Amino acid sequence: MKTKLILLLLILTTMIYSQTNSPLEPVLTGKMAAKIVQAAFDEAEKDGIFITVTVVDKSGQTLGVLRHHNAGVHTLRASYKKAYTACSQKRETAEIARGIKEGTIPEDVRYLDENMLVMDGGIHN
Repeated sequence: MKTKLILLLLILTTMIYSQTNSPLEPVLTGKMAAKIVQAAFDEAEKDGIFITVTVVDKSGQTLGVLRHHNAGVHTLRASYKKAYTACSQKRETAEIARGIKEGTIPEDVRYLDENMLVMDGGIHN
């Protein structure tokens, strides 16, 4: 009985220690995404560019999106796909496009998922 109690306490101590000392991963919140979207939107508007800005989380789900009223309707989907691609591939879409052109990235990467879009504009952080 005493051995079982010691074993149980050891297991509980290990579980508590691992819960309190596990490395914390940064989380992109909706509030942070809204600030990023607004900042990018404002910068483009200053330059007279009509855009849609989309921010996705690490799983590719939309956290924030803002479309200028003069931006083309196609920019909603294109913006999402650029963000998704950059997130999925963990690099900027311009880098992917360049790699495909130079032959360092297989062209088939475009067809991995229906949400992939290899055009300049998608960034990864």
